[in-house]
Amino acid sequence: MKLNLKSRKTKHVNFVSDYIFDLHKRLTKEAKSLHEYQGKELKHKVENMQSISKQMKRYQKYLNLILF
Repeated sequence: MKLNLKSRKTKHVNFVSDYIFDLHKRLTKEAKSLHEYQGKELKHKVENMQSISKQMKRYQKYLNLILF
């Protein structure tokens, strides 16, 4: 059984890149609706945005490790 490792790596890189893009879309969607909240709701939304941002950084670091 012959495996084409280059295409497997490419598929994986594309999958991770797509996930980072989805996280970015979620982050911008929440940023657009941020002005509607106050108090505890605002704090919760900001914490949620921070966790999304942290995930994006983690996946970008992983992607850089894979590619280089």
